[in-house]
Amino acid sequence: MDIAKTRRAQNSSTFSYLAKAAFYTFILFLVQARWVSGFSHPAMRIDLLLPLMFGVALKQSPVTSLSWAFAWGYVMDVFSGKFWGFHVVSYVVTVCMVYLGSQRLEFHNPLYQTIFMGLCALGQSVVLGLFLWAEPSSNYIWSAPLWASLGARSLLMLLLCPIIIYPIRAGRKFAF
Repeated sequence: MDIAKTRRAQNSSTFSYLAKAAFYTFILFLVQARWVSGFSHPAMRIDLLLPLMFGVALKQSPVTSLSWAFAWGYVMDVFSGKFWGFHVVSYVVTVCMVYLGSQRLEFHNPLYQTIFMGLCALGQSVVLGLFLWAEPSSNYIWSAPLWASLGARSLLMLLLCPIIIYPIRAGRKFAF
């Protein structure tokens, strides 16, 4: 009898967490779609959901985290209209890297989280640069301003990472 109560309480807690995480993710998605994607300078067009995937992967099971990453990556790909699969792949790879890295790294430390997310953001920027190179009308793969703006984008994502992860990282209870 006690085991059944414990399981129900755990399932209720997980559902409550995912409902709050869905709300927070949706807010970040709206900010991304409405304001961030409208910035004129490419370095300012950061991906707000990438650090969020890191936070979800820290708190949820692998299946839940991968499902979350796939679903929101698909939503981002649908609304971006270009580079199909870019967000799905980058979010799923980030979640997988969190699970691989959590065996050897201490991810409860915000400094390690920030450094790790900076590496994920750098990887996403490199893949974005390669996607831009693969476009038929592209002729600026070795353009210094392109790679400089992608590097600045990675640095900006690294700096904003603790702010984005904080509500997720605060534990089962959200910070808001």
